[in-house]
Order: sequence, then C-alpha cells, then structure tokens
Amino acid sequence: MAYGGFDSIAVTAGIFFAPDTTGHIPDEKWGLTFAINVTGSYIVADEAAKTWKEQGLPGTLVLTSSANAVVAKKGSLAYDTSKAAANHLTRELAIELAPLVRVNAVAPATVVQGSAMFPRDRVISSLAKYKISYTEAEPTESLTQKLAQFYADRTLTRSPITPADQAEAFYILLTNRLSKTTGQVITVDGGLHEGFLR
Repeated sequence: MAYGGFDSIAVTAGIFFAPDTTGHIPDEKWGLTFAINVTGSYIVADEAAKTWKEQGLPGTLVLTSSANAVVAKKGSLAYDTSKAAANHLTRELAIELAPLVRVNAVAPATVVQGSAMFPRDRVISSLAKYKISYTEAEPTESLTQKLAQFYADRTLTRSPITPADQAEAFYILLTNRLSKTTGQVITVDGGLHEGFLR
C-alpha cells in the first residue's frame, strides 16, 4: 500500500526442466517445477488478496498456464502436470477471491521464438527428438525458426505463437474488456486440436 496499491497482476514466471536421457526427472526438479509454476502463483494471489481486500476495489489476476496442461505426451511430465494444476488453481482462486477479484489464465501453445525457455541447446535437442534435419553450424535463429514452424504446423492456423500473441490475451483479461469473465483459461494455441475438450 506504500505506493497506492494495485489493480491488476499478471504472473508470468514459469520453468521447464527437460528429463535426462532415460526420461527421468529428479525429485528436486519435480519439486522446483511445482514450486514455481503452481505454488508461486498461489503465493502471489494470497498476498495480493490482502491488499485487494484492504483497498476494497475490484482487481484482476491473470496466471500463466500452457496448452500442455491438457495435452498428455512424453518428455515433460513435471511441466505438464504443474500446468494442469495451474489451470485448476485459476478456477479455485476465482471462487476464493470473488466477487472483488477476477482470476483467469492464459494458456499458450509452445512459444519458441523470443522465449527464454528455448536456449540453443534445448532447440537442438527438440529438433533431434522430432527428427527435424539441422546442422550444428546453422545459426540459432535458423534452428529456432525450424522448431517454431514444426510446432505451428501441428495447429489449425499453421502460424507460430509469439510473445506478442500472449500479451494480447493478457491485455484483454487485465482490462475491463472481459469484465464478466472469471475462472477461465484462455488458449492462445493456434487451434491445437489435441487440446480440444473431450
């Protein structure tokens, strides 16, 4: 309250640990994944709720989820299940903080270009995993574009998801444009049909 309180908060912190060559994720990396991707969002919400209550003014909270929360696959067990938990945390917080605060989440599909979660070594390991041809001599930008297009080609729009695409969804949820929307997970995934409701 020293700086006048706040109206809206977007939680964008997240972490992904690739499994080792056997597909195993060490216990400490499992725990850290949930600590950052789930517990961190809860702590922010819990602390912010005190200020929102003291202010007595409406607020908005937007968490970051992922299309991976609803698409089961090999190689990202800790990350995917943590994002599934984040989806439900969104719904639980919407109930807990109503009617004063609206709580929603943005769930993008894989963002490669412009993402700190895809350094060169992870891009290369992903290209190898999906059997996409590349050479070690290729510039990082070229490798990144190949991987981004691979993910895009799995969607209906065939266009890579960018940080700007995510930002648009956050903006709409943080403003009053969707003032009657709470407890929802808004997808920004280009139409990833594996994530369609069953």
